[in-house]
Amino acid sequence: MIRFFIPAALMAAVMSAIYLLPPLNEAESAMDMKIEPFIGAWETRTYPPSELEINILAKDTEFSKAHCFRRRLEEMSIIDGVPVDRIDLSIVLSGHDLATSIHRPERCMPAQGHRSIQGFKDELELGDGKKIPVMRLLSKQGIGYGPPEDRQFITRDCLTYYFFVGEHDITRDHTKRTLIDIKDRVLHGKAQRWAYISATMAFSDSEEREFGGPPNFEMADRKIRQLLRELADSNIAWDQINS
Repeated sequence: MIRFFIPAALMAAVMSAIYLLPPLNEAESAMDMKIEPFIGAWETRTYPPSELEINILAKDTEFSKAHCFRRRLEEMSIIDGVPVDRIDLSIVLSGHDLATSIHRPERCMPAQGHRSIQGFKDELELGDGKKIPVMRLLSKQGIGYGPPEDRQFITRDCLTYYFFVGEHDITRDHTKRTLIDIKDRVLHGKAQRWAYISATMAFSDSEEREFGGPPNFEMADRKIRQLLRELADSNIAWDQINS
């Protein structure tokens, strides 16, 4: 019991000491927050953060969010037209406060209707051989529709990828990100602004996928990874990142 209490007490002491340090220099993330109108073959439509996101995170937190669309030309139909894939992309830039800036998405996903969340460690390989450590989440999301007095719900399967980009580091681990931040604040007198990048896509887990309907898991996985590769290539200042 004491063995587990001591590390927790030390961590609490270090966290408390951070707020006694002199003013810190701010270090920007290597991640560019701007979402261009096109990311590779994906067309983007930006939208503002929700009121819940604004209220729950620190005031100096910044947001870039977009719905990303790509026509599925291989399933074009004279009758139904061209089905369109959609990925929800979010980049959140932390503020000064460690505790209220950004956190693991597993913590806030239930408020967005996600249940049965399962996490898996993974890597995203870029075209030049670089690899990004990422977390891959599977969840079931309840979507409400209709008037309040007759609210109906549907459940969809969702695939989410996320990772964090600091001044010199990329990690999928929120605890590791926090420890890097504490070290930089204590030893180097600087507060990093970390960018949290996530991408979510709904998919069908049916063995016989409906023509023109949501992609199956393998398709969704391939499409999200392709979008994130394009984003990482264009938005990360790789000359800043530790090899």
